[in-house]
Amino acid sequence: MDPTRQFLERLQRKGWIRRIKRGVYVLIPLSSGEEPNPQIHEFLLAMELVTPATIAYWTALNHHGMTEQIPRTVFVATNHPVRHPPKAVFGIPFKIVALRPARFFGIINEWIDDRPFKITDKEKTIIDGLDLPRYMGGVGEIAKALATHWRGLDETRLLHYAAKIGNSAVVKRLGFLMESLGLGDPEVLRREIPLSSGFSPLDPSLPKRGRYNRHWRLLINSEVDG
Repeated sequence: MDPTRQFLERLQRKGWIRRIKRGVYVLIPLSSGEEPNPQIHEFLLAMELVTPATIAYWTALNHHGMTEQIPRTVFVATNHPVRHPPKAVFGIPFKIVALRPARFFGIINEWIDDRPFKITDKEKTIIDGLDLPRYMGGVGEIAKALATHWRGLDETRLLHYAAKIGNSAVVKRLGFLMESLGLGDPEVLRREIPLSSGFSPLDPSLPKRGRYNRHWRLLINSEVDG
């Protein structure tokens, strides 16, 4: 057996390190008590689970202070399929979301304990939620974030991301929410980005029942409260 591997296994048996994934370990501090667990922030842990990785969706929305909800699961996005994504590490639930490379953008660096981690910026967090609302508590949660934190968002960047993500339903949902909540200039979306001909559900995670909005070509199957 490889001596390095033997050494690591010995340290793990003694409870001095814990394995995150193949070839990646974390130290266990001596002060951790009878039930030793690594003292590592879940965002830093997420950066070790898959490469590249970024904190995203509901977790990013909470980090940016745009929701009062505290998601139990840590949402992490990457730009490639992951064959065996971890569901929980050290008791922390993780959800790895595989995106097409073209949708992996709008990412910034932030820091915890002098260590960097990546997270989607505020505008990309909103757009990701409109792309896959089930990972952000539904469209209603996104509407609340838009209504409450609109002044802290860059409208130009938001509209640019809506076009860049390549999902016409995102444009429709954003335009409808902006119009319903009285935010910005939603007609810019209609003028600059072609809408697909079919009707998209406002919230694809909910049953497809409701009224049709022909202006935005949406099936309104969710209530929107500002």
